[in-house]
This record gives sequence, structure tokens and C-alpha cells, in this order.
Amino acid sequence: MERIVRHWYELVVYIAGVYVLILGIGKWSLQQTTLLLGLILIHLHFFEEFGFPGGFAWGGIKVEKGRVSDDVSVWPLNQLSALWGNEWFAILVYLLPLFIPQWHWLALAAIIFAYAELIMHWVIFNLGLHSWYNPGNFTALLLSALAIWYLWQAVPMKIFNWEDLIIAIFWIAFNYWMAFRSSIFKWFNSHTKYTFSYDDVAKATPYMTKFEVHINDFKNLH
Repeated sequence: MERIVRHWYELVVYIAGVYVLILGIGKWSLQQTTLLLGLILIHLHFFEEFGFPGGFAWGGIKVEKGRVSDDVSVWPLNQLSALWGNEWFAILVYLLPLFIPQWHWLALAAIIFAYAELIMHWVIFNLGLHSWYNPGNFTALLLSALAIWYLWQAVPMKIFNWEDLIIAIFWIAFNYWMAFRSSIFKWFNSHTKYTFSYDDVAKATPYMTKFEVHINDFKNLH
């Protein structure tokens, strides 16, 4: 189990492959096609953040908190809590709407989240890390391109209204809280045996160097 958790960001590539197969063998509506493509891209997004090139373990905390503790065991994120948070979001925001297509606001939430990812990775994280690229940039761009493609076709159908927009925003906020702020997330994060490894943190070296931080500065790396 521990090995699976520690390599979850590699396994998500295979999950993305399963969604590719589902997309290819089924007959789907515009909305369902968009959601399946979103599921593929969001899992590749997780891989880009933590797998290759990776580095989000340190970079995300640096941007959010401003300072990263030298004790990795007290970081506000570990492999288990990262797995929980990211997959919760993928399931509730992208997978659930597949089964309730008549609730258009659920699909709209996935679209809005794609733009939120674009802003976070192309503006907030780049500014915070003093970089033109951060782990997640490329797939965030693809997610937003998918959102544009969907809205281009869906908006003329007039399937959304202001009420849908408001509910969708609250849905995203609720799921973000559940994924990364709730007591469940904190419980997962308290399991110190899942703290990030030397290799996990080393992926952030291009960003740490700009702040004169070195991998050997950290303790309790697994």
C-alpha cells in the first residue's frame, strides 16, 4: 500500500489511459466527451506536477505559504494527502457529471476549474517561483483550451444560466475545501511515513536554486 501511495503520480498515467479507452469505445455527447477529455488531462496534469518534470511538492508550498519548513514531515502536504486531494477533485468535479448530465452546472464547474488552473499555473505560480514554467503549466493550458472548445459550442445552446454559474462556483469552493482543507485532508497529511522523498523534493531544484535553497537543507526526507 505504501508503495502505491508513493508512486500514485505515476499510476495516474494508466488511469488516464483507461479514460482514453472509454472515450474511444463509447458514444458520448458533447458534454460527456468534454468531461472524459478533462479526466484524461487532469490526470496527466497530476503527473506533470509530481512526476515529470515534477517539483510541485516544494513549489506549491513555497507559493502558498511564502516559506517552506526545512522539516519535510511538517509540510502541509505529503504523498497521501496529495493523492486524496487530487483524486477527490477529479472524481467529484470531472467524473460525477458524466452520470448526471442533466445537471449542467456540474459540467460548468469543471470548465471554470480549468480556467482557475490556468490562472494559478500561468500567473500565480510563475510569479511566485520567478519562473516562466512551473510543473503543471502545459496541461493547464490544454485544459483551458478544452474549456474554450466546449464553451464555443455549448454557449449558443443556452444550456447555462446565472444560477448555474453561482452553484458551480460554490461547488468548486466546497470541493477545494474537502480536498485540501478539511479534517479528512489533515488526517491524511498527519501520516508522516508518506512525507515526500529526496527524489520528490529534488525535482524542484530549478526553482529552489532561485531562492538559494538546496536539497540537503531538508530533514526527514523519506
